[in-house]
Amino acid sequence: MKKVFVCCLFFLSISSFVTAQSPAVNDAQVWENIYLEKNITPKLIARINEEGRITENMSKPSFIYADVGFNYKLNKHFHFTLAYVLTEKEQKTETWSTRHQAYVSMTIRKKFKNFVFDDRQMLQWQVQDVHSSRAGKYPEYYLRNKFTIKYEKYFKFQPYISEEVYYYMNQPNVYWTYDFNRVRYFAGLYYNPNIINQWEIYYLFENNFNQISPSRTKVAANPQNNYILGLGYSHSF
Repeated sequence: MKKVFVCCLFFLSISSFVTAQSPAVNDAQVWENIYLEKNITPKLIARINEEGRITENMSKPSFIYADVGFNYKLNKHFHFTLAYVLTEKEQKTETWSTRHQAYVSMTIRKKFKNFVFDDRQMLQWQVQDVHSSRAGKYPEYYLRNKFTIKYEKYFKFQPYISEEVYYYMNQPNVYWTYDFNRVRYFAGLYYNPNIINQWEIYYLFENNFNQISPSRTKVAANPQNNYILGLGYSHSF
């Protein structure tokens, strides 16, 4: 429990530092996702996850991705994931950008009474517009840490809170750098009608800062705050 407490203090201290920014651009959004998984063995799971986003004050679809990969449960404390993600994102110019991503992650899980603590460490690789832009020649790397606390006293209703921090490891075509540039706060609820289906509703606040301008020549002056309503559905075959 002492380690969990120290982790919470660490993420809260980072959050207070990174959110102290100049006046921000604000946007209200809706995110949806559908998650499907199939047990191959008792420890190995194949999964696919689709997500879409409606942005610009919930008026315009501008983002969709498909995430395909595998989860491996070493034991009840350590889980691993390897996945590929194909993403389409609309730009300010109203053109669509294709991004290819791959990531590997490790989740450490610990249960204490009715609470489950998850600490997920992820290394993400991304390249965008491979054959149609200068930036497509240079991959981007992220370290992403997500810490979640879920209350599991009741099977059907399970509330949770979490925080995710993004650490950007390079900036293509500008200079090599290492910096935090995004933080997310979640508060949500899982509803489990049975053991194979799950519904989710959550509220998410996302703060983007230290962002690169579209020309990739300088850091954008203002951060962007996104206020997000999220809806999800999961099914296990």
